[in-house]
Amino acid sequence: MENKEKNKLKEWLDKIEQDSWQLELVVTGFSIFLVLGALDSLNEIEPSIQLLNGGMGDLGPFVSISFAILAMALLFVLINLVLHVVLRGLWISAIGLRSVSGDIDFDKLGFSTRFDQFLRRKTGSFDTYIERLENLCSIVFAFTFLVVFVIVSVAIWGLLLAFISDTGMSYLPGAVGEITVIGLNIALIIGGIIYMLDFVTLGWVKKWRWFSKVYYPFYRFFGFITLAVLYRPMYYNLIDNKLGRRAALLLIPYILTVVWLASLRVDSHVWFTTEKNNHEVIKSHYDDLRADDRLIEAASIPSKFVSKGYLELFIRYNPSQDDRILKKKCPDVKPPIEPGIHSGFYFDFSGKEDEEQVDFPKLSLDCLSSLYELRINDSLIQQPNYHFFKHPKHEERGLLSLFDVAYLPRGEHEIILRKLVRDTTEGSHALIMKDFVRFPFWKE
Repeated sequence: MENKEKNKLKEWLDKIEQDSWQLELVVTGFSIFLVLGALDSLNEIEPSIQLLNGGMGDLGPFVSISFAILAMALLFVLINLVLHVVLRGLWISAIGLRSVSGDIDFDKLGFSTRFDQFLRRKTGSFDTYIERLENLCSIVFAFTFLVVFVIVSVAIWGLLLAFISDTGMSYLPGAVGEITVIGLNIALIIGGIIYMLDFVTLGWVKKWRWFSKVYYPFYRFFGFITLAVLYRPMYYNLIDNKLGRRAALLLIPYILTVVWLASLRVDSHVWFTTEKNNHEVIKSHYDDLRADDRLIEAASIPSKFVSKGYLELFIRYNPSQDDRILKKKCPDVKPPIEPGIHSGFYFDFSGKEDEEQVDFPKLSLDCLSSLYELRINDSLIQQPNYHFFKHPKHEERGLLSLFDVAYLPRGEHEIILRKLVRDTTEGSHALIMKDFVRFPFWKE
């Protein structure tokens, strides 16, 4: 009975295999449409991800890395699926040509002996060519999703390393915590490298019988954290034949090549410096010039032309950079919550209000304001008034200040904003004022 069910399953799979190209084309076309839509959606939400990154504390980098990995995986899926469509198109055209002219007749071509022997040996029959294309198309289709799983696996490994490094010391302070974190990182790095070596060499490490007892626990652990259960059968089925092994060996070089090609750019305006300097009008400093998908980097004003008597300056609050300075500048001010992920449910049975936080909005505003020193040209603006403000375009949070510029003459002027930062001198823990951003505006 069991053998009968196995034979029935084999017959069913063999039948599907014969018509798999139709399913591949349907899935490929639908997937290309979905991937293009997903990439557009990622571009739209990128500013929101950047804002989320800045407000998540230690978890912020993990959000950014996850977003970048998702974008990279979608890019590889798109490239591979387009390649699959091209190869399938070539395969279909070859079948159509075969129905018209049959196999290649080298005798009718009348080539010289050298070329005739070479072409017969290298080209072979037209049916063999069609079969090779069929096998290549099927492998590329499976190869696409294997690439995605490899990228995700490496990302999970990197995120785990970063998570242990960033949070381990919080739960295990002191020398014990430091030794534990270093030990775990070393084990993860060495184990990850061996696991990756085994993967890219098509199981070479698993062939060492004397090393198998040591490697087996690492193999099971890394297989679990990298979600190998999802792609392991596909991987081993791919590498058990010659063409599949060649494809698997090209996996890592292929990923590195695509990443390298994506990083290429053409530099033609070599005398036009791309480095930030005080001689360039940068669009991100002006609301009416900044692209819709760009966040405010440091500070901005509505326009480079000022026609009214007041100038509106917005300074973005960047938690990932500013919180450490704020804690050092104002150690007595305690935010009511910590950055990170919190539940909307909160239970407090004490019935007591935290009296220390009653004036937190004012204390927080005063502390944030004390980070900055504002100048117009060479004139210091004495005690500018700041207010909390959410910028209307992407709801960046920060400080808004309006100050009188009616006294300024018509023409070009410069906003100079200095900021309190940590002294980078070795061994120093002081806070010092440094130039933060400067950009011009024109009084009409």
